[in-house]
Amino acid sequence: MGKWQLPWPKSWVKRRRILIPRFSFSVRDCTVCFVLFAVTALLCFGLRHIDPNNDTRYVAMLFLLDVFLTAFLTEGYFFGVLAAVMGVLAVDYAFTEPYWEVSFVITGFPLTFLVMMFISVATSMITSRARRAAAAAREAERQQMTANLLRAVSHDIRTPLTGIVGATNVLLEQDNLSPEQRKGLLQDINEDAQWLIQVVENLLSITRVGSSAARLHKSWEALEEVVAAPVSKFTKRHPGIRAEVKVPEELLMVPMDPLLIQQVFTNLLENAAIHGGGITRVTVAMDQIQKKDGAYARVTVEDDGQGIDPEKLPRIFDGQLGGSRGDIKRNMGIGLSVCRTIVRAHGGNICAENKPDGGARFRVELPMKEEEHEN
Repeated sequence: MGKWQLPWPKSWVKRRRILIPRFSFSVRDCTVCFVLFAVTALLCFGLRHIDPNNDTRYVAMLFLLDVFLTAFLTEGYFFGVLAAVMGVLAVDYAFTEPYWEVSFVITGFPLTFLVMMFISVATSMITSRARRAAAAAREAERQQMTANLLRAVSHDIRTPLTGIVGATNVLLEQDNLSPEQRKGLLQDINEDAQWLIQVVENLLSITRVGSSAARLHKSWEALEEVVAAPVSKFTKRHPGIRAEVKVPEELLMVPMDPLLIQQVFTNLLENAAIHGGGITRVTVAMDQIQKKDGAYARVTVEDDGQGIDPEKLPRIFDGQLGGSRGDIKRNMGIGLSVCRTIVRAHGGNICAENKPDGGARFRVELPMKEEEHEN
């Protein structure tokens, strides 16, 4: 589920460095810091104006909330600490009697404000560290997932290569093969080569998504046109399977990396053809759904085959589903794991289930809004 964010201009989000070597800031962070401070100050003034008892005990709590929100919504420690300093000074100067005068000389005030300053700064630092720890955990999870996928894909590359080498050796060394035998070996080579192409395409997709320095090359695309390419390629490779596409009346424009999303539906369609168990029809349906965090474009891929083994269904996207030894190259666990990686990188969701009347159903949901934080 994507997190709601303001559509900040890219120039505002860009980090800028000043004289201090390791310090950088952005216009967005400055705006967040000072807008939150202004809103908090105006709220305190308004509450004091309407309070007949002129009670200001709540002011310190409101400015602590301001510090927390500033630290949570900005990068690093600087703006959280700055909000803490400005909050303490504002409470002392504008909201503590005598008003509009510095009160640190009054007995008891220095200790009070030192405690408030300590709590504010500690709140800012703890919040900033929590954000960094969460980001580090996500980065570690992403790297571990990428490493697992790369290892598995590398293993899958070896199997079709071994088959190709074995078949070509037979063709080169055996001169007494019948035309049927030669045709069978060539067909095996072609299937292994096609599967190898699919594995390499998945490997390239993982590389594009998994690089820590890479960002999705997103653009606004018509979902129907993006899905049409994998469906067309699928019908050419599997002429015996009828592919039916259902599109909504309205055009669904989605921010996406079209090459990666095409890889998702190529994997899903190939998975249906290989593991569907003699399927005769694949249906691809597109529609729009509304969730709490906004509108999503949903694509449903379903077949009329034997469905998914219930024991494998909970971990079908983990990339660790093993096949039989003689059919290991047909294991699409890696392809489905790549699908999940790409969809999550777009801020979307993917799930799988068995249809009540038989067959498998995969749903892909992509947000119909662009988010700045996606990586």
